[in-house]
Amino acid sequence: MIHDLLLACRSHNPEQLGIKAFNETTVIDQFIHPCEREIFMDIIKIIKVYQEVEQFTHSSGRKSDTPDELPGINGSLHRLHGYYMLNLAKGIEMALEDYYAEIGRLERYCLGNERNSLSYVYYALYAKFPLLVFMRNLITEISVLKLRGCVLLHNLHQQCEHGDIQLEKAIKIIMKPVKNAFFSSLAHWLLFGVIDDVHSEFFIKFNPTDAVDGGSFSKSATGSLLSAEKNPEDYIWQYEVNMSQLPGFLSIVLAEKVLFVGQTVLVFKMGRNVKVKNKTNPLAAKLAELDSDDIYELWSGRESEFFKMVVDLSNEDTINVFRLEKVIKDIKNYVSARLSEIAVNEVDLERQMGLIKDFFLLGRGEFYLEFCSQMVGTMETYREERFKNVTRSFELAATITGISDDLEKFSLICQRSTTEPDDTSDFNFLQGLSLKYEYEWPLNLLFSPTTIERYNNIFRFLLIIRTYQYEIQRVWAKQTWRAKNAKEPSNNKIITLRNYLMFFLNNMQYYIQVDVLENQFGILMNVIKSKSDFEVIQRAHTVFLANVLSHCFLLNESENQLNVTGSQNRNPIYGTLLKLFVICEKFTQMIQTKDPSDDLEDEVDQLNESFGVQIASLIQLLVDVKSASSLGPLSQLLLRLDFNCWFSASHNTSA
Repeated sequence: MIHDLLLACRSHNPEQLGIKAFNETTVIDQFIHPCEREIFMDIIKIIKVYQEVEQFTHSSGRKSDTPDELPGINGSLHRLHGYYMLNLAKGIEMALEDYYAEIGRLERYCLGNERNSLSYVYYALYAKFPLLVFMRNLITEISVLKLRGCVLLHNLHQQCEHGDIQLEKAIKIIMKPVKNAFFSSLAHWLLFGVIDDVHSEFFIKFNPTDAVDGGSFSKSATGSLLSAEKNPEDYIWQYEVNMSQLPGFLSIVLAEKVLFVGQTVLVFKMGRNVKVKNKTNPLAAKLAELDSDDIYELWSGRESEFFKMVVDLSNEDTINVFRLEKVIKDIKNYVSARLSEIAVNEVDLERQMGLIKDFFLLGRGEFYLEFCSQMVGTMETYREERFKNVTRSFELAATITGISDDLEKFSLICQRSTTEPDDTSDFNFLQGLSLKYEYEWPLNLLFSPTTIERYNNIFRFLLIIRTYQYEIQRVWAKQTWRAKNAKEPSNNKIITLRNYLMFFLNNMQYYIQVDVLENQFGILMNVIKSKSDFEVIQRAHTVFLANVLSHCFLLNESENQLNVTGSQNRNPIYGTLLKLFVICEKFTQMIQTKDPSDDLEDEVDQLNESFGVQIASLIQLLVDVKSASSLGPLSQLLLRLDFNCWFSASHNTSA
């Protein structure tokens, strides 16, 4: 009888048939003494707890390769058969070894003695009962909270500091396989830029912009390579921190460092000749080329040293958070130093940033003056005949100014808006222009698609100002020519409004180009010239871009997002600037049209009044911002724009 009970203590039976046989028959009444029936039922309770734990390990510890259990097809199987859940089941089985050993000892004891005590068996099993209850509670918590992946590891890490020595030892045994899985994924990402995480359990995830067919494979290594084949320059930015799986013992700053190291490795794996590799269609050739010697240039033979550092972390009983941070920082510092050395010395980052300033930030004034001339046309060209071929104008301007060699990495793209009904609007047309920059390897880490889009946002803003400047200058030139040659009388109202608009545009351009760009760009170049750590350069570049966008009023302060034309939540200063740009466009359209209207003076008066209202509103907004923060460049703009309180005295700025 006792031997049958011991067999039930270690048998896998999801339906608990052995226990039901004891409860549903008269065997207890016939063979168990009334004094021992309560003890016998307590043993049955211990067996029930064990079988709940064992049922979990049996169901979650199976690793099936059938198509029905792939992620994304069956959500429940996705949760049950994750890689970390599989290792959790292994850890629980390892922690149950002491329990199994005790059952084996009891079996040998009972077989070797004719007279056996049920109380002896009970007390021997009861010594393991807290362990079984702890495992059952752990499994229940994981199931209720639906923990998986790195979050599951964090939960186990929190329970390592346990007051009970037996349970503390058990949780360390349970955590070991899960911890090994985590450090294995960490080492593969840090050293090789590889993530094979079909269940999305790691805190770094691959998030393709356009997933391949069969979206369940998009997070795997195969999906990453297919995306790299389609867009090898941008796919490294499709890796991001998976906040839902970020363990509590890792800060977001440390996770960003891990992401940076892996992205750097991917840049080196792509190699210097990305464009050549992209022409190879077969995936096998792509896989072969990704294993080139370019990654050796990054590690210089030290990959085994760093791998050993991660392995040593994995071999510890618990997760040493401070040592983990040190290892990640050491690897990041080495990678960043190597990347900085290559970027500054081999790629000539100073020159690349100079080209960025020349073309994205309109640093080449003579080039963009010629570009506006080619794009807008001559004085005799009316508005209806302009903007015929803007890309051709861009190339002609480069040829005329002799900078075609510097411009070889840049190309102008024109995308006409389909949402705007007014296709003849200069503003809408200029909003559709953008520059494409072919950056050199390994500057992929500095110029992400988001970064290039932000540069284009600044480029469009500056180009709008420069284009309207040129058009109003043409208005002055045409009026001067007519006054001297055609003997036409000058219209003082037109001259006054033209002077106001030119004054506004000139001060805006000077503020952005001199007060903002020159100052911020000088700070960035000082960091680059100091040959700092690449992460420092990357951070300085991010700060530079953010400051420029902020000082140009291109950021929505409430949401820290880029302003978009037509946005309802845009920066109020930016919205006022748009209204002033519309006034500039209406003025040039009114003056340079083939058939001027009869009530031209009335329209000029209306524009003049609108300009006064908007410029007063702009000055009031700038005063409010200046009082809220001490921004030096903004104070200079306000001083020049409202010199001697010219506009604020003429209009009621408090309205």
